[in-house]
Amino acid sequence: MTLLLGAGAAHAQVDSVRASTLPPDQQAEKLYNSGLAKFNQKSYRAAVLDFDKALAAKPDFARAYSNRAAARYELKDYQPAVQDYDQAIKLDPNSFTPYFGRARAEEALQQPTEAELDYGRATERQADYAPAWYYRGALRFEKADYAAAKADFDAAIKADATYAYAWHDRGSAQRQLGSLSAAIQDYSQALKLQPDLLPALLNRAGTRRRAGDLKGAIQDYNNYLTKKQDNALAYTNRGAARYEQADYKGAAEDFTRAVTLDAGYAFAWNNRAAAYLKLEDYKKADADASQAISLNKEYAEAYLNRGHAREMLRQPDAACQDWHRAADLGLAVGLTHAANSGCP
Repeated sequence: MTLLLGAGAAHAQVDSVRASTLPPDQQAEKLYNSGLAKFNQKSYRAAVLDFDKALAAKPDFARAYSNRAAARYELKDYQPAVQDYDQAIKLDPNSFTPYFGRARAEEALQQPTEAELDYGRATERQADYAPAWYYRGALRFEKADYAAAKADFDAAIKADATYAYAWHDRGSAQRQLGSLSAAIQDYSQALKLQPDLLPALLNRAGTRRRAGDLKGAIQDYNNYLTKKQDNALAYTNRGAARYEQADYKGAAEDFTRAVTLDAGYAFAWNNRAAAYLKLEDYKKADADASQAISLNKEYAEAYLNRGHAREMLRQPDAACQDWHRAADLGLAVGLTHAANSGCP
């Protein structure tokens, strides 16, 4: 029995092979695969360590540089990530992945020009990779190059017709270009693909309002606000649509919700002042316009509304001062009201 145990021990030793005895390329591949597994588990620092070891074993391992860069990006180590992508590109200039990854890191480093170029290089190498088109389109949208942005979103959608964000952002580009009907269609397609994409619902509402479809806009705002009740802007915009429908009471209620959520929202205070003027509640209109002015001393429209309220409250001198102040701030209609009221 002793001999059998000794034989078993010897057999176990034969089965045990140390990693260091592997050829360098195989060792690098093993460490690289370990790094990938850790990356996929979101253990990014551990992944970097494995990629370090893989590169020590094989210094020309392009994929290890690219994936170490990806791990560093997730760790917000953006400059080292760029340097790794540089190395990956030198070793494998025909792969689109490191160009795309470097662009993402450059965006994080506030280098939009460099990022835009790298997204372009990625699309040249992989024309059917929708995210490269999409992210370049987003950069072009941000610099107000809406026609170029739309072209990129077109390409993203061609590459992946299920890309809801590309449909959404193309809608925004269409809206900026004045193609309101096309924008509404794009927002609708984005919502069809991803019903919980609430910005598409909010933007479609705004586009419908701009197109004169107040009923459709209010329905979209209603649907949005049933799902998200903490957005002061959404209440303000629905209030504005209701105001345009002459539903001044409903508008005032929405503006009230907006200022309850955000007491520093001067625009909503002034809008509620306008609604109160229509409802002939001049004291509340005066108070709300005054609150808007306290938040923004150069809010011309608020001075105009307060002037109207004070005129109706039989405070002619104060009304004249407000209208003149509105005119001084660039609202020429203030002079008209002042002249019509006989202001000095």
